[in-house]
Amino acid sequence: MSRIYLSPPHMGGMELRLVEDAFASNWIAPLGPHVDALEREVAALVQVGHAAALASGTAALHLALKLVGVERGDEVVCPTLTFSASANPICYEGARPVFVDVERETWGLDPARLAAVLQAAAERGKLPRAVIAVDLYGRGANYDRLLPLCEAYGVPLVEDAAEALGANHHGRPLGGMGRCGIFSFNGNKIISRVR
Repeated sequence: MSRIYLSPPHMGGMELRLVEDAFASNWIAPLGPHVDALEREVAALVQVGHAAALASGTAALHLALKLVGVERGDEVVCPTLTFSASANPICYEGARPVFVDVERETWGLDPARLAAVLQAAAERGKLPRAVIAVDLYGRGANYDRLLPLCEAYGVPLVEDAAEALGANHHGRPLGGMGRCGIFSFNGNKIISRVR
């Protein structure tokens, strides 16, 4: 029986040369010219003002939630179809995840369901502190509908683009759609699987 692996890594000669260069320059961790270059290149690729390299996508989501002001007792909308790392940082801050189902077309947050959740929250006088949209398998959520909806209610959108580096939504790079966007370089992500 033949196997199809979800994320077989591919490392070529260029990757080995860059690792050797990092070792030779003694800039192994946590900072240095390679990290600085990565941050500049990612920001340029996603067409945003700046980027910061962190230890993991989960850490990046945690920082993004802090940057948009999530605090203990807040609610944060998160899709039902995601990895636990999209919801865990909500709990790290003592906030409560509000799970909203996804749509068939994009596997991202369903805008109609999000609209109903935001309207109900507005009626009870307690809007979520943030909405996390997740881009699965290189496909973006329905940002044409999600962004105006979040803007109408004044709720910041955080984009979990962990699986979408290099993908776009109608010509706009994913990872640059919301107030904050995050990527991951874990071994099972798109950037680690490019051949």
